[in-house]
Amino acid sequence: MRFVAHDEHSAWQGAEATAVPESTLPRLSLLLALLLLATPALARERLRDRVARRPAAPVLMDPLPGTERIAITVDGATRHYLLHRPPHADGPRPLVLVFHGMGGQGARVERLSRFSAIGDQAGVIIAYPEGEEGTWRVLRDPRTEITFTRAVVADIAARTPVDQRRIFAAGISNGAMMSAALGCFAPDLVAGVGLVSGGYVSPCRNNPHGPAILFNGTADTTLPMQGGRLMMPVRDFAAAWGSGAGCQASAEALPARAGARVERFACGGAEAVFWTIPGGGHVWPGGPGAPPVPDATQEIWRFFTAIR
Repeated sequence: MRFVAHDEHSAWQGAEATAVPESTLPRLSLLLALLLLATPALARERLRDRVARRPAAPVLMDPLPGTERIAITVDGATRHYLLHRPPHADGPRPLVLVFHGMGGQGARVERLSRFSAIGDQAGVIIAYPEGEEGTWRVLRDPRTEITFTRAVVADIAARTPVDQRRIFAAGISNGAMMSAALGCFAPDLVAGVGLVSGGYVSPCRNNPHGPAILFNGTADTTLPMQGGRLMMPVRDFAAAWGSGAGCQASAEALPARAGARVERFACGGAEAVFWTIPGGGHVWPGGPGAPPVPDATQEIWRFFTAIR
């Protein structure tokens, strides 16, 4: 499978730029060898132990009842996703793709988001794609991950009827970045996106792009909503997302909900609704470890159902 993105994919570069280039690895290996020769035996053993140690692979969680884990092959590699089909659903159904955060997995974000319950209640198909090594590598170039997502959707459609006009994406943190990449570069695939506790390097300049609803907490220290280092202020990102071709959206204050400030940016056919949650951290609002309100899952689904 092959996907060609717009030239704007280069705008997502930056946050992975700290990775060690392969060209430097031989020099690093030589440096390590010299250090070992020049270090007393006990210290050498400790140094070897630190260098050899790798982060333990996360324990694979079981999906919730009614959800299955499925393997597919994409460009020669085996990838996985979780699939939750609603009971007794007839005909093509909407599909929501829910993306985990950095170091996460499908079963974890299934519990965090509680989207499977929405699926059962509303007759919606829910899928939880899984990133390689728990990561969505979308900041340098999102094409590989978008190709994988297209393959997931095609595989689901071969198993159960999908309403192709009502496919949506939601995610938290690194998964919000993945969902934003889909909304920006693949609006033919997803009709709208829900972005939870995300951080963003640059605005989406592709037009058209799908409507977005965003949730960020003022006390998030992992991806601060005010931006910093490589990240731009999230409110600026929302304002740019709500700006269509040839226009700049202004903020429209919506009624406050559950103590949150809600703003809408919309012009030229583009739309973004931005929730600012006072004191909110790097969490999924309404999910485990977060206050029960606002409930981002319910609000995201309400937003998706209004998209036509």
